[in-house]
Amino acid sequence: MAKLIEPAMEVSTHRPLQVTAISQSANSHAPAAGQVDTSPGAPPLTPVPTEVLEPAHPSQVSRRPLAFLDEHFGPLRFGNSNITRVELKALGARVHGGAISTANTNMRAPDQTFIDGLSFDPAMVENRVKSATKTPDSGIVATLFFEISISRSVDAPPLFAASAPLTPDSPIDRLNKLGQSAQKLDIHAIQSDSLLKAKAKSYAHRGVATVGVGMQAFGIYSGFKGAFEALDAGDTGEAVFNGVSIGAEFGSLIIERGLTKGGVAMLESGSVILKRFSATSVGTVFSRGGGLFASAITLPFDIVSAVNAFNAAAASQGKVAQDHYVSGGVSVASAGISVALGVAALAGFGSAAGPVGLAAAAILILGAEIYRAARVVDDIDDYVELKLDERLRAGWLAFAGKDQDKEILDRFKINKTFSDHTLQLELSAKHLLEGTHKEELEYIVNGSFDVTLKTIQIWHHQWDEKAGEQPYKLDTEPTIVETDDIILARDGLPSDLKGSVKGTPGENKSIYWRLGDGDDQVYAPKDKPNIFIYREGTKKLVGGDKDDSFFFETTETELNRPQQPIRTSVLDGFEGSDTLAFEGSRPDADTRHVGYDVNLQTGKVALRHEDRAKDDILIAEFTSIENVSTLRKGTNRVTGDDKANQISANGYDHIDAGPGDDTIAIRGWHSRVDGGPGTDRYYIADTTAQVTIVEDGEQASLIEFGWPLERIQRLQIVGTSLVITSLRNENGELPDHVLTIEHVYEHVAGMRQVKNNRLQLKTQDNYWLELTLPPLPSDSLAYDVDYVEIGGQPAPAPYITNSGVVVLAEREPRHTFVSRAGGSVDLVANPYASEIPAVVYLDYKTEEIVSIQASYTVEVIMGPSGYTNLNYSQFNIWIRLPSSKLVNISNFFHEKRGRRTGTSFNNNIRINGFYQANVVLVMQDGESYRIRPPRLDFKNDAASPGRKLCSARGCLHPRRGRYRFRQPQYIKPFTLSTTPQQVTFPAPPHTGIYVMKGQASSYDVYPVSNTLLSLYTPGAIEQTSNASTWTLFSTELTETVTRNEIRLTSDNLQVGSAVIQLPSLDHPGPVESISVATSSGNIYSVELLFEVLQLYLINAHGYASVDALLADLRAHQQREELATKIAVKNIGFSPRIDGTVYYNSTNDYWGVDTDPDYRIAPHTLFIEPIL
Repeated sequence: MAKLIEPAMEVSTHRPLQVTAISQSANSHAPAAGQVDTSPGAPPLTPVPTEVLEPAHPSQVSRRPLAFLDEHFGPLRFGNSNITRVELKALGARVHGGAISTANTNMRAPDQTFIDGLSFDPAMVENRVKSATKTPDSGIVATLFFEISISRSVDAPPLFAASAPLTPDSPIDRLNKLGQSAQKLDIHAIQSDSLLKAKAKSYAHRGVATVGVGMQAFGIYSGFKGAFEALDAGDTGEAVFNGVSIGAEFGSLIIERGLTKGGVAMLESGSVILKRFSATSVGTVFSRGGGLFASAITLPFDIVSAVNAFNAAAASQGKVAQDHYVSGGVSVASAGISVALGVAALAGFGSAAGPVGLAAAAILILGAEIYRAARVVDDIDDYVELKLDERLRAGWLAFAGKDQDKEILDRFKINKTFSDHTLQLELSAKHLLEGTHKEELEYIVNGSFDVTLKTIQIWHHQWDEKAGEQPYKLDTEPTIVETDDIILARDGLPSDLKGSVKGTPGENKSIYWRLGDGDDQVYAPKDKPNIFIYREGTKKLVGGDKDDSFFFETTETELNRPQQPIRTSVLDGFEGSDTLAFEGSRPDADTRHVGYDVNLQTGKVALRHEDRAKDDILIAEFTSIENVSTLRKGTNRVTGDDKANQISANGYDHIDAGPGDDTIAIRGWHSRVDGGPGTDRYYIADTTAQVTIVEDGEQASLIEFGWPLERIQRLQIVGTSLVITSLRNENGELPDHVLTIEHVYEHVAGMRQVKNNRLQLKTQDNYWLELTLPPLPSDSLAYDVDYVEIGGQPAPAPYITNSGVVVLAEREPRHTFVSRAGGSVDLVANPYASEIPAVVYLDYKTEEIVSIQASYTVEVIMGPSGYTNLNYSQFNIWIRLPSSKLVNISNFFHEKRGRRTGTSFNNNIRINGFYQANVVLVMQDGESYRIRPPRLDFKNDAASPGRKLCSARGCLHPRRGRYRFRQPQYIKPFTLSTTPQQVTFPAPPHTGIYVMKGQASSYDVYPVSNTLLSLYTPGAIEQTSNASTWTLFSTELTETVTRNEIRLTSDNLQVGSAVIQLPSLDHPGPVESISVATSSGNIYSVELLFEVLQLYLINAHGYASVDALLADLRAHQQREELATKIAVKNIGFSPRIDGTVYYNSTNDYWGVDTDPDYRIAPHTLFIEPIL
């Protein structure tokens, strides 16, 4: 009896098969199981798939030279807006298509050519606007772009240039339209004397003209502001005022829309916008003399401002309500004056209205300024107690618009900063207590502080050196200085403790001490865990009975300390498991000291001198602290004690953990760790490079890798050490991880014998490595170490692809398995998704690759300036494999769209940049390659454009290291019934191989595209039952299946893109009966013993005529692919008798199964109509 050996199965949550009972098979003509017929097979016909494409990435320029120009010349000025060259680059600015550089910005002020040549990358502008920390106010950005646009020539190109067309009515599209409208405004005509002296028919006519241009400018500016607000909010429907109509003037918006809800919202936002507009270079033109313009613009805002002010006053109290009432009264008065002056101007009484308006405005301004001065004094009085004469002087200075006295202002700065910082500390504490750390913290205690003033220089954006002007003025700014604290709280925090903020109570919640600098003494509560955060100064910190943490924030000043402090800090962890951690990192610049020496046995902390010949500097002493976290990038040393220490090695560290069951996390670049006696546990983070571990082997030691099994490349015995080499990143581009475990072997009697066989190795994906460590010769050679993988969490299985088109970006995870079976495969990449690689597992060894070719199309477009522009498209990589398998990677390389500004070859050929997809191939033998574009010969392409085909072995760029080849696993088998059943599959894609066990019955199987399945009858193999009868129907496949799409090999049967693994014939039992139905309904038997196909049923509806059917029969006859008797459905003859028509291929006649002696004349055959 043959032994049944089943393949390894993947027990996972794959979508199950749908199996239903049927009375009988839909294929009533199927040969019985075990039936054998002989004849040779036919070669398959597989078409080559089609292709697609797409775009690359802008070049970067160093920021440092731009910062140097900003420091040397000052920022660039556009109208009334300033911007640094560095910030221009951050906004994606380009000059005549080239990136911002020192060459094109080496100027004190931009000229017209520079302004007209400016363009911006929309994506970078959007990212910058949305970055709240870099661009806090979108109005500043809006003003800048408005100033640039208004300064550009009428025929200057669009301000925002993208590689792809802008989305219609998007914020960027609106900004481009606004910019073009701004370029067409003739503001200079308003500025010139000719306007004032023009021979207009009336004053009113000239005033209306001024208002028209002014309203246009104001409307465009408002549009800029609204578009940037929409961009910042990611919303294209907000800001009715700013986004409603780009081309409309502000005035016409008011008239046409009326004071609807949208109009009210427009006016409310417009009052703020008007203030910004007035500060622009255009706004100042109208503010100097456009009385009618000012009246028309400000009137609606005055009305809405008054309403809003009175409403706000009703909802406020105290000084805030008072300010709102005064603001509302001024707005009402301003509105009245605006109406009167506007009417007078339009009526032609400009000369009379002028003096009256000036007088009214003067009274209004005088009253407002008096109130403003009083409020300034009142604000100062909130923080500084003023004498009577100081109050009067402060009021006069405020009224006159002059700076306050330095002594008063300094006191104000100090007191206000103290108040603001206190409030800020309290608010940040509440944020922590009520937010992310609500479950961990009960109290936050802020250390005491003071405020001092330091002198600073405030630089002017321009100055006249010839006139003796200084480039800066001196001023003072407040600075926070932490002071000394003494807090005695062993029995709990005092209720009146300054700086303490309470959260939600909890028994095991911690107290968070933010002490900062200063000489502090804190005796913390004994019944709470305590977290101390502190910096410089002499500390006396005492923890409690629970686990405490001491976080010392290392500064550059501390690392450059010239001598030992007069008094050292004292830390006492008291009870519990306590930790000392050094926060921050050693700076890149050289420092006097390189790190810390922490000795848990002696309880001392010292600064390690850069010169090891010099003594360390003692800075702290401690007791009852068991755990240490070292300084990042520092060269530290830690000596453990006999307790179970937890040590985090974050720098270039030397760790001597000592006795005890220690836990050591190694995160620094280069570390040496001696675990000492005890059962130790090591974690090696992905941030490491060179790590050495010393273990005596007396107890078991666990070493955990912070990377998956696939990264581990090699295990070797070098001398007496075990050396494990791993890749540091997925492409092997960084230096390797090298872990050396010393004293694994020892020399005994001329051999290297195992000394430490108690090592346990575990990977990030939970694989355990069981090592084989045999005795080795005592020579100098290195020997590879074999190991067995146990457990683990396999990476997601790749999606199966046998044939057809696959869009890689549509699959998550982006892993694709291309099998040896099936036909050609077209992998459509996404050149825009460059961060996450699309990994293709190709079921071939590298040596099996027959050839690699690249194809692309190049078109020559002559530019107006004599440049030759090259347009590239349809990039493909063709990988030819055995058995005519062809894998095409398309759309992986795509030229940018838009104006060609890149120049190459003799400065007369222009191309755009390219986008490149991130596609990785992993071969069966572990070799891996990153797909790269072919080397382009621009000169040859310009001389001979068209479709190009070239050898492209270089397009497969090797990745260093060996990579795990992932392939589909068998899904747990499904045992079918002893009665007929129908089997359907879930929709693709699939990640596993479906397995079906028959039980000597008939089964109708409906595979879907790119299915891998296995079928067999265990009883037939074991000779305990008959074989099963299987019919594979192709109606669920997306591709059309004809004879050409059916391919039979010794290992599998391919039906379109579905691949069926055939049962083994290496047994004496009965043979399965397998049939395949094409899309048109013809059915072939698969003769397993002779590896041939036999056509035994024809559906006449699949043919255009009887002649076509007869021709196909002859073709099959020539290939010896006809069964002896071929049943033909849906065909008639005359005269008609009942029964199924058949064709006897051996004796070449047509008959009917109801009368064995009846013969049908071929010319009487006809195809029955489809009902």
